[in-house]
Amino acid sequence: MKYSENEKGYALVTVLLIIVVFMVISLSFMGQSFNSVKQNKVVEKNYQSVALAEMGVSLYQRAVKNAYLSNQENVVNQVNQMMATDRRNKVSKSKEYYNGLVFPLMKQAIQTSLESEQKTLKIENRDNTFYSIQDVNLTSREKDIYITFSSLGKQEDEISTLSAEMTIPVNDMGLTDGGESDPSTTYSLPDFNQIKEPTGLSEKCKNPPVIYDSCSEVFIAGSGSFSQNHNQLDDKLLYAKGALLLSGNANNMSNTKIHSDGSMSIGKNLNGAQNVFIEVKGAVSFGGQLRMDHSNVHVGGSMSLDGHLDMENQSFMYVGGSADISKHLSISPDSKMCVAGNLHASQLNIAGELYVKGSINGKIKTGEADKVNQADFKKYCGKPDSSQELTIEWGNIVNNVEYNY
Repeated sequence: MKYSENEKGYALVTVLLIIVVFMVISLSFMGQSFNSVKQNKVVEKNYQSVALAEMGVSLYQRAVKNAYLSNQENVVNQVNQMMATDRRNKVSKSKEYYNGLVFPLMKQAIQTSLESEQKTLKIENRDNTFYSIQDVNLTSREKDIYITFSSLGKQEDEISTLSAEMTIPVNDMGLTDGGESDPSTTYSLPDFNQIKEPTGLSEKCKNPPVIYDSCSEVFIAGSGSFSQNHNQLDDKLLYAKGALLLSGNANNMSNTKIHSDGSMSIGKNLNGAQNVFIEVKGAVSFGGQLRMDHSNVHVGGSMSLDGHLDMENQSFMYVGGSADISKHLSISPDSKMCVAGNLHASQLNIAGELYVKGSINGKIKTGEADKVNQADFKKYCGKPDSSQELTIEWGNIVNNVEYNY
């Protein structure tokens, strides 16, 4: 009987021990499970902050690439304009010199483009979820453009930062001249087709009775005559397949283009012509004064002007025949006039350039006019043929990203 009671006591103790062991093991597993959940939440937040930082890097790399690609043509044009200016001024410089201009021009163009880029973006309008582009720096290594920046990604209290660098190998660029040894020997004079004929116009913009309407582009199938004043004729394109007559004044127009396949006549004054381009294949007559500001006038035939002619701020006038100016001719230091025939003006004030193939009649008060032969006329009044202009072989961007947690 005693033996049986002892056995029951041992069994109870054993069961209790087993229960305690299982409880300890269960509590241990439960603790590990809670810890894993916490760790997963931390990892998820960390992953999201890294993803935000990567998004910032990707978008800013795209912005740099777009700035690089969109400014290539502009940089080429700037270099070619500098070359053309040097040729007009009879300044000889090597191709290496012009190649050296590419690097600072492109660096400045990219920097200017990036200044307008958005550098911080909030996700779903949450203040604690965003990426931010920081520490942008443009430097140079030899002839390479070297761009460094960091992208900070933030998801609530977790922050990840990526460091990125981009290299544009400017030293891979070269200047070519179409295989010619001397790109300054071939020039072409204005062809009077720089203004292109408008297409796709509505019927109301073809042969309209008046120019002042809702049409920004006007096409005249034959000759056109418009009798009213045309002051402040801004942001317009007039294209006439025949002669064009604008009677009255045409003052204070800006950003205007006028083309005529025939002759052209403006009845009175054309003052305040700012950023205006006029090209006429035939003769031109101005019934009053012409004051040009950063404007171009190309005349295939002769020109008559009953008043003063003032050329300011990089204006250019080309006359394929003779030019007769009843009063003063004034040319600013950065402007130029070319006359293929004879030139007459009551008084000439020449601070810029004046090239005339024929005779020069009038009192030269300041400066001097250059009487030139055909070869020099084309050189100083034309531009290098497009096949002779320099082109640039652009390099490819190299990207590198470093992860810092």
